[in-house]
Amino acid sequence: MASSWVPGPELAWRLHVESPIPCVLFEPVREGAGAPRDFQWTALNPAAEALVNGLGLGRALSSWGGVVEGLPEWDALRQVVEAGTTLSFEAHLGTGLEERWFQAKAVKHGEGFALWLIDITEARVERRAFREELERQQAVRAREEHLRLALETARMVTWEWSAGPRTLTWSPNASAFFGQPEGVPRGTPESFLSCVHPDERKRVAEALLQGMRAEGPYTFQFRGQWADGTVRCYEAVGQTFHERGRTTRMLGVVLDCTEREQAQAALREAEERYRLASWATNDVLWDWNTAGDHLHWGEACHAVLGYLPEEMGGISWWEEQVHPDDRKLVVEGLRHTVESGGESWTAEYRFRRKDGTYVHVLDRGLVARGGKGGAVRMIGSMMDITERKRAVERMQEEARFRERFIGILGHDLRNPLNAISLSARALRRRGPLPPAQQQLAQRIEASAERMGKMIADILDLTRARLSGGIPLNLAPTRLPTLCQQVMEELTVAHPGRELVFEARGEGEGVWDPDRLAQVVSNLVGNALEHGASEGPIHVRCWEETDTQVLEISNAGTPIPSHQLATLFDPFRQVGTGRRSNGLGLGLFIVRELVEAHGGEVRVRSTQEEGTTFTVRLPRDARQSQRGTRPIEAHIA
Repeated sequence: MASSWVPGPELAWRLHVESPIPCVLFEPVREGAGAPRDFQWTALNPAAEALVNGLGLGRALSSWGGVVEGLPEWDALRQVVEAGTTLSFEAHLGTGLEERWFQAKAVKHGEGFALWLIDITEARVERRAFREELERQQAVRAREEHLRLALETARMVTWEWSAGPRTLTWSPNASAFFGQPEGVPRGTPESFLSCVHPDERKRVAEALLQGMRAEGPYTFQFRGQWADGTVRCYEAVGQTFHERGRTTRMLGVVLDCTEREQAQAALREAEERYRLASWATNDVLWDWNTAGDHLHWGEACHAVLGYLPEEMGGISWWEEQVHPDDRKLVVEGLRHTVESGGESWTAEYRFRRKDGTYVHVLDRGLVARGGKGGAVRMIGSMMDITERKRAVERMQEEARFRERFIGILGHDLRNPLNAISLSARALRRRGPLPPAQQQLAQRIEASAERMGKMIADILDLTRARLSGGIPLNLAPTRLPTLCQQVMEELTVAHPGRELVFEARGEGEGVWDPDRLAQVVSNLVGNALEHGASEGPIHVRCWEETDTQVLEISNAGTPIPSHQLATLFDPFRQVGTGRRSNGLGLGLFIVRELVEAHGGEVRVRSTQEEGTTFTVRLPRDARQSQRGTRPIEAHIA
């Protein structure tokens, strides 16, 4: 070790042989007058000598980098030498089997600096131990908080009973869990029993005693009563620990199962309603898991179909029981609903009973779908409609008979009615008659004409209902010309009434002129009969693309809104307060004739605008179809 360095009077005491603080003097290593490129020590006190020699540190400070951690940058050390600043830093040195930490301080000394090393290993170890203890405590508090949040989220509390001190310990959320003031329940079983519903305290106390003797886990349920009177359902789950045959402690949790009990009660109630509904409606309820073949059948299947529920099979068995003539259409409809994303399915078909006979059923089902839209379940009901279907068929047959009878009656009445009309007309033409007789003849002729219109309406009704539609004799027709002819006839029959006609376009098309004249006559006659007597009747017709529009409007009392939906039904009278001269078939025949042409008729009626009937006709009725009813038409 170099010993030529003699400290100045200011540092002599610090470098004394007895000084416990290691101190090393460094001087810069320069090349010419340039900045220091390194530092090397020139003197060590005994404490520093033990460190340097023990670690095998070289004289140059740059050689310390592999052993000493935390050395400052060269620029910082140059500032100590050149500017006289003091530099503090923390250094870590390895000393064989032991690691040491030092608080280092570099102070300018002469041309170099003195490096003091104050040992802070114990303080650092204590600080680290303190920090680790703090982290451990924080982790414990975090686990406790997590446990608290988990217990609150799961709606449960934990408890522990110790046999030695006979104490009952609860998790911190017990007071809120049992709806009690803070601090309740306390550390005794009696305090816990105060949270139990009075009707169940004896049973819960017995359950706790049985739990002490239990080998392994045990559970029981009870009702708790909150301080505000609320009643909740709880389930206690515990584990008893024994030592040498004696109970030492019990651990467990209490869960709030109120919602679960309510859900189970609701489920039991729903199942009971399902069972009662099945009995009350006498419908066969079914439940199909669409992923497989299994079908669950309700109990009514025995009363309706003769099968016991266990005798009825899955979806394949159901398909086999559908009548062969109905099977393809019914099965394809069901499959299409399930696979196409439909929500409901309805079908009427014949189903084979256990005795081999067939019943007519109305089957309806609703599809439940999963998150991706695929069908997962289908629930439905099968209703026996055999008697209803027979009753409907009887009613339809009776209705057809009545309409056929009316048609025959109307046809046969024409001959005597024509005779009456011709006789009255001949009587008037024979010569001058006394005024009284002339008035009687005119009344007979007018009444016969009105009866003739009624008979014509009855025959049209019969054709519409029984013959598949009113036959048409189609021919090229100009609607404006036809409208003018009808209005001229009605003007003569209703002198003093104002009829206004407007037409735009040629209005040419292929229609039945006689039947179309009947449409115009019925609508204008309806306006004359039910509209305001002092207001005009407007008749308009115009052309649209491939469509001819006819509109008849009048002022007056609007048609009640509840009658608009059935206005075109047969034998309906508009409730305007006036007595009608017809049978209520005029608007029905208008609709039948318009639809026979492939068109449509609509009505709107308000206090402000009055009543307007709008008829839309295709330009050529030959190219139109009316549902499944054929158009009987030919070009005249």
